[in-house]
Amino acid sequence: VDDFLLRKITESVGSRSRYWKRDVSSMTAFAESVQPNRERLSHILGVRDERFSAPVMHLTGTTEQQSLVGRTAEYEIHSVRWPAFGDVHGEGLLLQPTKREPVADIIAVPDADQTPEQIVGLIEGVPSESHYARRLVESGCRVIVPTLIERTPEEHGIPRREFIYRSAFELGRHLIGYELQKILAAVDWFESEARIRKVLPVNIGIIGWGEGGLLALYAGALDQRFAAVCVSGYFDS
Repeated sequence: VDDFLLRKITESVGSRSRYWKRDVSSMTAFAESVQPNRERLSHILGVRDERFSAPVMHLTGTTEQQSLVGRTAEYEIHSVRWPAFGDVHGEGLLLQPTKREPVADIIAVPDADQTPEQIVGLIEGVPSESHYARRLVESGCRVIVPTLIERTPEEHGIPRREFIYRSAFELGRHLIGYELQKILAAVDWFESEARIRKVLPVNIGIIGWGEGGLLALYAGALDQRFAAVCVSGYFDS
């Protein structure tokens, strides 16, 4: 089975061009010409459910613990949660500059084996030079760092991500699609919040490493609102 699938992937390269009808006469024409491909990718990934039309970002504080989990002279770090669709929510950290208006809004996606706290520098586990979420907020960006489903094995020995992959596949959905929906819902909030503050056009970017790089790549392919996409530790032929 493995040999068969690998052979089919290799063979697909030669026939790939028939699915692309690119019009490079202008940016607008190009975007329209690849829209069917964008919709097909969305379908394959399971990004099919309509997200909430009124984006909101909740600070997840309680009577015992505030949402504020870190602070410097230049920015604050809050624990946040936001609705994506149905009963699916995104969770993670919001890094907010306190001395100036954000120069850009960035989604920083860690690998599945990393926590938002690690790439922000709140806890150990990632070298300081790889604290890209922290470096972005220090540069004046507002940053959301989503939490991914980790690969840690369950009691039955199947990694948690794979366990969800298997269940979602039976329902015509995909874990990557669910995590993309969480990311795109955060982008919806960036856009909505900028509209309220009358700061348009909004500059939105995404950066990811490892599994986060995969999500950044797909998010940039599906959504034209990203002005910049950085893929690290994932992209290959």
